Amino acid sequence: MEKREFESRYRTERHRDFWKRFLSRMPEELMPYLYVKNSGCGEVLISSAKKSGTVYFLMRGRLFAMEERVQSLPYVFTELMPVDIVGDYELFSDMEDSYATIMAARDCELIAMPADLYLGWISQDAGALFYRVGLLMNQLGGQAAASRQYFFLDYTGRLVSLLLQYAIPDAKGIALLRMTRESLAARIGCSLRTCHRVVNGLKERGMVSLVHGKIVVDEGQRELLRQYLAEEMERL
Repeated sequence: MEKREFESRYRTERHRDFWKRFLSRMPEELMPYLYVKNSGCGEVLISSAKKSGTVYFLMRGRLFAMEERVQSLPYVFTELMPVDIVGDYELFSDMEDSYATIMAARDCELIAMPADLYLGWISQDAGALFYRVGLLMNQLGGQAAASRQYFFLDYTGRLVSLLLQYAIPDAKGIALLRMTRESLAARIGCSLRTCHRVVNGLKERGMVSLVHGKIVVDEGQRELLRQYLAEEMERL
């Protein structure tokens, strides 16, 4: 990939900054190994069961970083936006597998390159490495802050947070919460009666649907939940 090709495909300020501060530093001989990959909603790019042989630069769309190993239900612990990098955390920490499963939350466009070539380059380029560490620190700091703020949310805010984590969309963007109301109430920290009331409150506001008693969230509702949670976090 050459600069003119990059600039013709990606025109936002974030894309230009990513090129200027990071990608343009890559040696010319490595550029032919970069290629554009398109992923459909629900496609798994990286499995937590093994280390990825590819590093991805997310240019368009959104990715889920999911934990699947520590409990019975997988959950989304963060969402990745352009221009985030995935597949290199394990290279830095020398892990034998991947720290998370990475799945396309919607149709995505990424730039991909072999992990060994990426590591060989970035380990020799202090400027590129510094840029990448900055992205990682911002990401981890945001995750830590969200975890702390969760305990100060009311029951509705906690339910919305859990829905965004555990109601994982399928390839059509429809998410079914595979959790009993008893488990949901326990995670929120309220009674079963209160849990029913909070769920019905979200349903009345059009933020969730109920199908045979199960909570279902489509892409539009997920965006409403995301906006609601962001507003609640700002009030804390």
